[in-house]
Amino acid sequence: MHLMAVLLLGGSMAPEAMAQVMVERFVRFDVNQTLGDLADPPEVWQQTVTGTGIASLTEVKVGLRLAGAPDGFASEMVVLLTKDLSRTSVLLNQVGVGVGTGMAAVVGFGYNGWDVTFADDAGGGDVHLNDPGSGILTGHVAPDGRTLPGDAARPWMLSVMNGLPGDGTWSLSVADVGIGGVMRLEGWSLTLKGWTPVPEPTATASAAGGLLAVVGWAWRRFRRAKPDA
Repeated sequence: MHLMAVLLLGGSMAPEAMAQVMVERFVRFDVNQTLGDLADPPEVWQQTVTGTGIASLTEVKVGLRLAGAPDGFASEMVVLLTKDLSRTSVLLNQVGVGVGTGMAAVVGFGYNGWDVTFADDAGGGDVHLNDPGSGILTGHVAPDGRTLPGDAARPWMLSVMNGLPGDGTWSLSVADVGIGGVMRLEGWSLTLKGWTPVPEPTATASAAGGLLAVVGWAWRRFRRAKPDA
C-alpha cells in the first residue's frame, strides 16, 4: 500500500505538458460598398474573429478586392489593417507617389484597383512600386508599409502582428484621399498562421500507466503467494 500511495502521489503532482502545433485559418468578409471621394475620416470595417486557436501569430496575409466603380485612381487610396486597436499595418499608401521624377512622382499610379493578396514576402514585390499601367493589379504583392508615401523605410509591414493571438477585432480602414476616381470595396480576407497549444501525453498519464503495471505485477505475486482457503 505504501508503494501504491507514493506512485499515486507522484502521478497526481506531475504537471500537464503542452505542445505547439502550427495551424492556418482563413476568413473572408464581403462588403460591396462604394466609397466616397476625399473620405476623412476613413471608412472602417471591423470584424471579430474567434475560434482560430492561434495563441501567437507568425504570419498574416490579407486579401483585398478594391476596384473602380467604374473608374478608380489607384494613388488616391490609403488602406490600413489594425488588430485590437493596438497594432497597424499599412497595406496601401498612395501607390506611386514619390516614385520617379516630375509630375509622375506627384500624381502616382492611375490604374483601376486591386484583386490581390498582401504578404510580406510576396513574389510580386512592393505594391508601392508596382504599376500595371491600367486595369486591375492582381497576384501576390508586399504591403506598402510606409508612414508617408514618399518614404523609403517600411516599418508598418504585416509582421507587426506577429506574436499576437489570432482571435480578436480586426479592422480594415479605407480612405480615398483624392477627388476624381471612385472605388468600390468588394471584400477582404485574412489568412492567419501561427502556433496553437495542444495537450501532449502528460507525465500524469505516464505515471498512471506505470502504476497500473506495478499494481498488476504486485497483485499477481500476491495471488500466487496467497494460500488456498
